[in-house]
Amino acid sequence: MIDPNWSVVDLDPVTWRNIGRFLEPPQYFRAAQPGEHGLFVLHEAGRVLKVVDTALGTRRDLELEQVYDAPALARTLHARGEWQRVHVIDRQHLKRVARLSGSIEHRPLQLDQYYRLVHQLFWEDTVGYVCEPPKPDWNHFTYDLLEQFVSRLPQHASLALGVFDGTHLNIGLILEFKSGSIVRVTTFEAPLLQLAPIELSTACVDRLWQQLDQHIAPTAAVLLCTQAAFDQWITAEDKTQALHVAVRDGAALLRLTID
Repeated sequence: MIDPNWSVVDLDPVTWRNIGRFLEPPQYFRAAQPGEHGLFVLHEAGRVLKVVDTALGTRRDLELEQVYDAPALARTLHARGEWQRVHVIDRQHLKRVARLSGSIEHRPLQLDQYYRLVHQLFWEDTVGYVCEPPKPDWNHFTYDLLEQFVSRLPQHASLALGVFDGTHLNIGLILEFKSGSIVRVTTFEAPLLQLAPIELSTACVDRLWQQLDQHIAPTAAVLLCTQAAFDQWITAEDKTQALHVAVRDGAALLRLTID
């Protein structure tokens, strides 16, 4: 959903700094979570190569020499209660993922398509990389969920997101879509837009809507919200309900032309 020729225009440093944490693709398909106490068992076709505890280092005391059933081993080790997550990984599987993801036939893929491919290669083999408990979705987001949203957009559309900490704008992001792909990323600071004053208000929503229509593309959605509401939406399991609550509580303003 990111055009190979997309452009970044007038991306102000404040917005860039505050969206930077979302631009780390590996976080969307990794199993180990930040700060998590885990055990990693690396083997090659069953022969154990190394066992590492993220808190204690190499664990030779576990006396693991052979992996006969990776899922069963992960469940057994996790049941001991020492680790929040147990990973059992076949090095041959990692080599295969590296080989296939680097093959020339995949170079024409769009950026997000490529990372989705890596995700599928990594996790489609149910014994190549096993973890207990299973890998979680990143904050309950899935690629299918995003695809469903984008599929509801017009062929040419713009979306705007404004996130405020009090009166300070932390994120002022504008996306232009064509045929379901992002073709331009810009911000509320773009010279062609006349948005001042920028604030969490219905009047600002009106200005954004009109300016996007005139200078970017037909407006499909504008969301202005507080930083707290945005953070809650990011982590919420039910994204729609989180937005409804934020709007009800006056922490967000949302206007849509899509169902």
